[in-house]
Amino acid sequence: MLDWAELDPEKLERVAQLLVREACGATSVDGKGGDLAQDLRHDGPDGLTIYEVKSFTKRLNNSRQRQITKSLARAVELHAPRRWVLVIPLNPTPAELAWFDGLRGKFPDVELDWYGLDWLDGQIAGRDGLLSYVEGADSKLLRRAQQYNMERAALTSGADLTQRMQDLVELGATISPYWKWHFGDTPWGPGRILTAQRPEAADDDPVQLTPYFSFPPDDPEAQATAERLDRALRLGGDVDIPGRYVEDFRVTAASEATQRLLGEPRQQVAQLRLISIPDNTGLPLRGFLVLERGGGQSGLSVPFTFTDGVAGTHGRTLTGTDPSGLLEARLEIEAGDPVRGRMELNLKPLAGSYPHDVLPAVRLLGVCTAGDSLHFRRGPVTIASFNADAPAPEGLPGLHHLVAALEVLQDHLGTLIPVPAGPVPDEDFRELLAIARALSGRRARLPHTGLSMDLQPGAIGEFLTKVPEEPGALYGTQHSIDITLDGRRYDVPGLALWAPNVVLQNRAELEVLSADARAEAVATFSSPEDTGIFLIRAVDDPGPAYRRVVEMT
Repeated sequence: MLDWAELDPEKLERVAQLLVREACGATSVDGKGGDLAQDLRHDGPDGLTIYEVKSFTKRLNNSRQRQITKSLARAVELHAPRRWVLVIPLNPTPAELAWFDGLRGKFPDVELDWYGLDWLDGQIAGRDGLLSYVEGADSKLLRRAQQYNMERAALTSGADLTQRMQDLVELGATISPYWKWHFGDTPWGPGRILTAQRPEAADDDPVQLTPYFSFPPDDPEAQATAERLDRALRLGGDVDIPGRYVEDFRVTAASEATQRLLGEPRQQVAQLRLISIPDNTGLPLRGFLVLERGGGQSGLSVPFTFTDGVAGTHGRTLTGTDPSGLLEARLEIEAGDPVRGRMELNLKPLAGSYPHDVLPAVRLLGVCTAGDSLHFRRGPVTIASFNADAPAPEGLPGLHHLVAALEVLQDHLGTLIPVPAGPVPDEDFRELLAIARALSGRRARLPHTGLSMDLQPGAIGEFLTKVPEEPGALYGTQHSIDITLDGRRYDVPGLALWAPNVVLQNRAELEVLSADARAEAVATFSSPEDTGIFLIRAVDDPGPAYRRVVEMT
């Protein structure tokens, strides 16, 4: 049983408050600025109850009785409670009980109760955490535990291990009534997580982490780390500090029990990570990222939603994504006059995503260049504006062309075509762009200036009669063109070759071979470099601008 008389008065009152709060559902009143004669209060359906805690462990002499009476009178004057309860580590003597009955006569409108030693002992019985908190490192519980060396006992099964771990965790929760360690996996590996055991832990028994940093001025990495730390503290964020820059790290608790749980105040750290507490006030914030060029709207915009926020001493940082989840933005807003801001955009890897999902974001970034401006708008209202201070990253314009071409191709084929996981070979990339351009209704110039076609035996003479000797346009359809992306082959129908100015180069050779009905041959066409050969969308009627070569259809 707890010896209440040995306790420091402040700790005695603190423990008594904890017991009343848990047993009666009362709320503690912080008395640092004067508690107005109410250590705890409970507003119930039957009215207000005021609890007055006194640390008197010796008999109530005239002076102590006057203090109690004064507290009761002030509580009645200020709060008019229906019930007033004295909480004190004393059971009343007959004389003290008579005196307390006399108070009932002086305050007939208030129900008076005495929660004495029996009530307190009954509430704390079996509360090892509170006993450890009150008695400190020399508590009976800890002295008993030190007599055993159970952690060295042999383990014979997984069940023994599980039970031992569970028992140790339960015992660990008795070290402090406010806090405990939770052991588990974290994003950074196995770790201990300090967890509150009661909602008021942070207020009643705060834990303070105090790092001291040293950033040598002649160390560029140290200065960069210091800048990241300063930005995270001012605007919120997430920053890693290597241990070599942490000169000292102290972990202190308000109570001695929690300090025993935490260990020595000064601790060594190999790395320190500071993460701001989320502040999602006003979120989600939905709008559009709009690109402007030369003072006029470009017509390019992307739906965007800021979903998460953190706050610092001088501002706030918001993060969010576009609907695909692949375009991420970090918006820093710094308080001041005027308000200043900075936005960073990041495009995650696109492999496996579908072009129609990511094209709006890729197009916006791919065409953005230094001097353009980006605006975040909600309807007609501009929330924030930023100037692009650099051109699009290297490779992003090419990625834009790739994704745009894939969208055209998948729309034409009526099938989903994911963005390839690896780089597309240059030849395949050029062919894909040509196919997409042709399917979009524009002609795509091919990299060569000649065409050839196989002529079957017996067909050479008929072929020569259909091909004029003078240069002219040539139109030839193909059943399909195939292209391979990420190891998968796609057959693309509906395309044709068109050359506005070609001539049959080997006519003389073909005329000689035409006399032999069994001869096979290859017809070769050439085109001047200034005219070229193009891939276009096939048409039902080429019209007078084309000369159809029957054998090429």
